[in-house]
Amino acid sequence: MNQNSTVIYPIEKIVSVLSYYTWGFAGLIYLIIALIRKQGLRPFLRYHVFMSIFLSILIFIVSNVLMFTIDILGYIPYIKAIVFSITLLFLKPITFLGLSFSFVTLFIYGLLTYLAVGAVMGKYSYLPWVSKIISYNLRQ
Repeated sequence: MNQNSTVIYPIEKIVSVLSYYTWGFAGLIYLIIALIRKQGLRPFLRYHVFMSIFLSILIFIVSNVLMFTIDILGYIPYIKAIVFSITLLFLKPITFLGLSFSFVTLFIYGLLTYLAVGAVMGKYSYLPWVSKIISYNLRQ
């Protein structure tokens, strides 16, 4: 690896954090600007941008599959009550510092915060299955 590629610039950290909290849009815009200017993304920024985009797509797909499954299970008489109870448990609002969030929302934003803190620290944040996919696809 090149000696210059080990240095992580503050703009890379900022774009990485913004990319996580905007579901990959900030990173995608930065990626398009870099392509227009014919600049390549450095490995650190490329990892975090693609991780945020992959996670946003993954969360979208998983949530839609779960909603479809819950809708289908809602037609089964005795299962409907169980599914409703489980759904209510995960989506029941939790009040924290005057703000109301569901358990699922807190989990997702906790995960994004973990990844963003790793980016601010200049580290490649690790998620067991996702990090391997991103690293494998970004290898050179």
